[in-house]
Amino acid sequence: MISNITAIFLLIVSGCFISSSYSLSPPSNYTWPQDSKKLCFAAEFDLVLNVDYLKSNGAKASAKIPLNGSTYESYRVSCSTPATVHELTVSMLNGFTNILLSFSVDAKNMTSLKKIYGYITFNDKQTYFPDYAPALEDVHLFSSNVSLFETDRGNSYRCDTKTTVTGFNTTSNVTVTSVELENLRVQAFADDTKEFSNYGVEKVCPADADKNSNLIPIIVGACLAVLVVVVLVAYLIGRRRNRNGYQSV
Repeated sequence: MISNITAIFLLIVSGCFISSSYSLSPPSNYTWPQDSKKLCFAAEFDLVLNVDYLKSNGAKASAKIPLNGSTYESYRVSCSTPATVHELTVSMLNGFTNILLSFSVDAKNMTSLKKIYGYITFNDKQTYFPDYAPALEDVHLFSSNVSLFETDRGNSYRCDTKTTVTGFNTTSNVTVTSVELENLRVQAFADDTKEFSNYGVEKVCPADADKNSNLIPIIVGACLAVLVVVVLVAYLIGRRRNRNGYQSV
């Protein structure tokens, strides 16, 4: 019980600190430090938070909350403590909802996303949870351990295909059913001793690789079909010219 209270307190304090420090338009890249050419972290992605909750009449409702200009509040990244963990914190809904993406690097210098967690606040300032049950007016924690986007340190990871994260530990009346990540490019644990000019060599997720491999035979087939049509048209034109030549003789 004490640990839960402490976690809630720390998350709220973190959210308040972020909100008071930065108020930005949604960035195209989540880079850190901001306004610096020497980065420890860089990422870009689309995100959707899906939440089920209880309404005042006892019925269940669902909220789909995209990270966009109307929901985004601010972000920050922790790159220093501990040295093996980089955490991106995205604040949403006027700072009352925080989502943290925790990346780790192991002894083999492999980086990956290891945890998604945060909190949702139900209060009268929210528009995504209409007619929620009064008993829900509080801070609700959520957490899910994952193992995603693994690549060598110094490289980046790309996955345009939607990745849906589930399995969140939440209360029965407020459930984070999933977090969706799409059009993702991330490089945690970048070398911040030199200028960051671009993402490192990218590792592509299997879903994207499958899409690309399926496109190759389609493109080849289309090119062959066009070639057949061109050859057929050229043959017909040549045959017609030859026939006209015979008639003139």
